[in-house]
Amino acid sequence: MLSAVSETDLLALFETGHEVLKAEKVLKQADIQLRLLPAPAGLATGCTLAIRFEAVQRQAVEKALEAEELRPKAIYRREQDRWQVA
Repeated sequence: MLSAVSETDLLALFETGHEVLKAEKVLKQADIQLRLLPAPAGLATGCTLAIRFEAVQRQAVEKALEAEELRPKAIYRREQDRWQVA
């Protein structure tokens, strides 16, 4: 099970709370392990929530979201102490 954000995790950020909650539902229905978290300071613009998932699941995440016409504003990865667009 996912706990703290590691360098093998990605964060998906969305424009609105509605989008992030819909994305959470879609991804859970696709059996993708995720966790809803507060977006890191400095990354949130609009919605203050983020979806964390394992990087190895990125293709499955993107496919499931695209099927529902959902697109994250950005996907980030953590490198040392900084967030980078993945």
